[in-house]
Order: sequence, then structure tokens, then C-alpha cells
Amino acid sequence: MISERPGSHSEHTTDEAILARLGYKQELHREFTPLEVFGVAFSIVGLVPSIASVFFNAVPNGGPLSMVWGWAVASAFIMCIGLAMAELASAAPTSGGLYYWTYSLASPRYRNLLSWIVGYANTVTSIAALASVDWACAIQITAAVSIASNQVYVTTNGQIYGIFAALVLSHAALVSLGTRVLARLQRLYILLNVCLCFVIIIALPIATPSEYRNSASYAFGDFTNCMLEGWPSGFAFIL
Repeated sequence: MISERPGSHSEHTTDEAILARLGYKQELHREFTPLEVFGVAFSIVGLVPSIASVFFNAVPNGGPLSMVWGWAVASAFIMCIGLAMAELASAAPTSGGLYYWTYSLASPRYRNLLSWIVGYANTVTSIAALASVDWACAIQITAAVSIASNQVYVTTNGQIYGIFAALVLSHAALVSLGTRVLARLQRLYILLNVCLCFVIIIALPIATPSEYRNSASYAFGDFTNCMLEGWPSGFAFIL
């Protein structure tokens, strides 16, 4: 018997009633609290690592202006997508998610094909995302070692791949744990992500010598297009 958290029984009953109207009976236990669901999304976004990983292309192709205002513009459109998906999730809280919504809303003539495409596209995306994140993490680990050794240590491709394989295996072992364990781990991940954000936003500027700090006008208004010779500035901003 899985114990219920305070206040969760009424939420579960409501969700079960919605599923019943859709012709489904709940089979999976709902172990994640709203905070822990937020933790999953927050970890997927990976705010600091995601921003740091695009510096290589963003700094020469648009510079600070495109990074700051491009993020703001893109966030508005992404928020619209998020709100639409949140509405679908609240109306049909099924484990199928995307492909179930596609089947429900698509034309009867094409719903089977479209649901298959959406389901497998989402699966391939999840696999590729795991490989991409772990590969980026492996590169960051080796870069940190190189920086710590004053760039004396040079990493080989084999070593990078070995670290990448170890990360994939560790993640495979982690997701094999029970749902309740994974749910509780999200609280730790939230704390780590928030602390990392504070380190970058507060501690890093404080520790940076004044001669290396840029002005606010540079951060919000400097535009650079030094690597896309022949490309218009507007295209560089989009990139």
C-alpha cells in the first residue's frame, strides 16, 4: 500500500474522474508533488548549462544584444507553447501525453499516422537529448580539468567518450530507481539549480575584478557580427 501525502487524495480523485470521462482507469501511482514536477521541468531546462553551451556561437554571432533580447523574444513565444500544452495536460492528464492529444484533436483520417509520428518523434528527441546533455557534460568536465591544470592536461577523444559512457550508465541506473525515489530527488535538483543560478548571478559578478566587468550599455546594447561575413545582421540576431 502506497501512503497518500496530505492534500493529495482530492487531487488524485479529480484526476481519476477526468480520466474516467476519457474512458481510462488510472493504473500508475502519482508520486510527484507540484513542486517536484516543477523540479523535473527546471532540470530539463538546465538554465545555466543551457546558456553557457551557446556562448560559443552566440558571442561572435550577435553578441550580448542578441543573447539578452533574443532570449526575451523567444521566451514570449515559448511561453505561449507552454500555456497551450498546460491546458491540454489539465484537460487530458494521460500518461500518453503528446500522442494522445494528437489523436484526440487531429482529423480522424490522419490521427493514427500523426499520433505515430508524434510519439516516435518524442521518443527520438528524448534519446538524442540525453546523448547531447551527457556529451556536453563530459566536455565540461574535461574542460574544468584542463583549466585546473593550467591547460597542461590535454584530453583525448577516447577519454571524453569514456566519461560520456559513464554518465549515460549512471543515468540509466538512476532512472531505474522507484518513482518515489526519483520524485524526492527533484527537491535536491531544485536546490542545486537555484544555488547555481545565484552563484552565476550574484557571486560571479562580485568576484570579478572591476577592470574585467562590462558596462550595462554593453550587456544590453552591444551587437557583434564578426563571424558571419556576408550575412545580414538580422540573420545573425536570429542565430
